Amino acid sequence: MFPIGRALLVINRTSGAGQRGVVTEKLTSMFQEALEHLNDVRVEMVDTHMATRACVDRFIRSSEAPTVVVAGGGGGTLRAVVEGICGEDPSKPLPGKERVRVGALRMGSGNVLAKRLGAPRDPVTGLRGLLENLAAGLTAPCCVMRCEIWKGKGLSEVHHAATLGGLGQFGRIPGDLARWHVRLPRLHRSFAGSLGLERLTNLEYTVALFLRAVSCALSTKSAETIEVHFRNQKTRLQLLSGVAMAFPIKALPFRPSVRPEAISIYLVPFKGRLSSLRQLYPRSLIPHTLCHRLESNEQLEIHLIDRDCIDFFLDEDPLTACCRLSFGVAGSLAFIPGSDYRARTQEGTAV
Repeated sequence: MFPIGRALLVINRTSGAGQRGVVTEKLTSMFQEALEHLNDVRVEMVDTHMATRACVDRFIRSSEAPTVVVAGGGGGTLRAVVEGICGEDPSKPLPGKERVRVGALRMGSGNVLAKRLGAPRDPVTGLRGLLENLAAGLTAPCCVMRCEIWKGKGLSEVHHAATLGGLGQFGRIPGDLARWHVRLPRLHRSFAGSLGLERLTNLEYTVALFLRAVSCALSTKSAETIEVHFRNQKTRLQLLSGVAMAFPIKALPFRPSVRPEAISIYLVPFKGRLSSLRQLYPRSLIPHTLCHRLESNEQLEIHLIDRDCIDFFLDEDPLTACCRLSFGVAGSLAFIPGSDYRARTQEGTAV
């Protein structure tokens, strides 16, 4: 049994199409009852990723006792939890499994990492499995990427992500979806109720990618020109799309090797109007893709050449970078696998 000192369950009430009260009540009572022997067990309800990050940051900083944090939301909520744990100091190492362990439930539209870690679709069943594996001492190390973005006038911000970064035309999609949801909230809730959030998200990404591919084919200047700085080399290209990832994702054609502290960045050059349409069949882009593998203490910088700012995303969250941005490996965090995690175990650690 992991010697827990404190535990926090943070639930984003606005994840996906919003969380039902009966679900949050069940999760709250289960979490509190299972860990009632601890001195500090908290359940926090939040409405934004910013509030999630601040809540986790306060909880982590308030004590050095071994801590468990469970994220109740989607990919954006989980990223906010990771950011709250990592803090803002890029020179500070990430906490080890003796200090912090993280759990993820599937309560949002994007649950890529939660699914990979074996979280079932039902969050109540998912929490039960997390608590059982917490008691068994099982963990799965997951790489955390660090992204520094410049906001102009020499100011920069450090962000963290545990699943995926998107660049180029692909990187604009979460921003497109966010605008659609604001304009058509009732339609989004209706489709989410009939199709399910995860199926709806897959469909929305397909439609958005189609529109982006056609738009870029018609207006080739929408593909930005960048200069990549990596291992003392500079490469200039017109970027069609790009991804930063630490593990394979079924919907993407790239297959990075899985290591606790390594990420791969794939950059697809724009090779004319036809290459934009090839995004609809991603495997056809593999021969033209540039791959950069980053280990610990390595950094890849992207400088903008033909424009001041670009939109991109980290774990579903739309962001904007001005002048340049960089990717690196922050380290790894210990995640608690779910009940559907099909991995062998050695010495109490799922691998």
